[in-house]
Amino acid sequence: MHDIYEITPEFLREQGVELLLMDLDNTLSPYIVDDATDGLKAWIEDLKQGGIEPFIFSNNKGDRPAMFAEQLNVEFVKLAKKPRQGMLHTVLEQKGKTPAQTAIIGDQIYTDVLCGAIGGLYSIVVRPILLHNPLHALRYGAEFPFRIFAKQKG
Repeated sequence: MHDIYEITPEFLREQGVELLLMDLDNTLSPYIVDDATDGLKAWIEDLKQGGIEPFIFSNNKGDRPAMFAEQLNVEFVKLAKKPRQGMLHTVLEQKGKTPAQTAIIGDQIYTDVLCGAIGGLYSIVVRPILLHNPLHALRYGAEFPFRIFAKQKG
């Protein structure tokens, strides 16, 4: 998928998804932006109206997850330590959801998608919103073959 806006509540429901764990940085918003756009707010509301619970699931250790969660009126976890499974299991247990009822969306193969794959979640990878950091560009370059494979799988 190119970005989050291609993902509809109908698509998620067809996959059996009720809970959507969302990476924050470079998936919902660029690293350098601290305010949710009107488009992002509308997309989140669409998910809610469509019976999908959006949940910010971020490795970020700062204040951004809480700021976005407040702006979007969703719950969040920071320091999720993806791809480790500890916090994932905690959230699923607290939410009363199984892996089959949960999807994860993110821009990174080695954290977001790997976390979902290990945990048995439906995993969705999107293009990073902005590549302004050379180290991030290198990491995304290393992920390129996996992105091609994911695109071919549909």
